Amino acid sequence: MPVEASFADVLALLETVVAWFLGLLLAAAALHKLSARSRARRAAGDLLGLSWGGAGIAVGAAIAIETVAGVCLFGATLRGIGALLAAALWAVYLGLIGRALLAGRRDLDCGCSFGKAHRPLGSWQLLRAGCLALLAATVAGLAYAPALVGAASAAGLGVAECTSSALAALALLSLYGALDHVLALAPLRIGALR
Repeated sequence: MPVEASFADVLALLETVVAWFLGLLLAAAALHKLSARSRARRAAGDLLGLSWGGAGIAVGAAIAIETVAGVCLFGATLRGIGALLAAALWAVYLGLIGRALLAGRRDLDCGCSFGKAHRPLGSWQLLRAGCLALLAATVAGLAYAPALVGAASAAGLGVAECTSSALAALALLSLYGALDHVLALAPLRIGALR
C-alpha cells in the first residue's frame, strides 16, 4: 500500500533540498575565493571601493559568512540562521551589483562565477543574486514557520529521503554551474541595464 505524503512532508523535503543546494553553493563559493584570492580581492575592491588590504578583509569576512551559513544550512536546527546569513550576503551582492550597473560600471568583475575568465557585470549577475537571496529568505521563512512544515525536518528524514535530497541538491548545483557557463557565452541583457 503506498504511503501518502502530506503537504508538510513534501514542503519539508523541498526545504531540505533547497537548503542543501544553497549550502553546497556557499561552500563552493568559499573554496573558489580561497583558490582565486587575487581575483576575489580585486572584485571586492572594485565593488566596495576598498584598498587591497581592505578588500582582503572583506573577502575573508565573505568566506567566513559563506562557511558558517553553508554549514548551518545542512542541519535542521540551525538552518534558519544559515538561511538568514545567506540571504543577507546575497542581498548585499545584489545591492553592490545594482549600484555598479546603475553607475555604468559593466567593466567590473563581481567574482561571482566559478570560471577563471573575467566576466563583465550584466543582468544575469543581478538576477542571480536576487534569486539566491529570495531562495535563502524562503528557506529561512520555512525554518521559522513550523506550522507550515509541521514536525517534518531534515532530522526526521529517513535514509532514502536524505539520499534523494542530497542527489537533488547536487543536481541543482550542476544545473546552476551549467547555466553560469552558458550565460558566459551569451550574456543576459535586460531592458535598461543593457
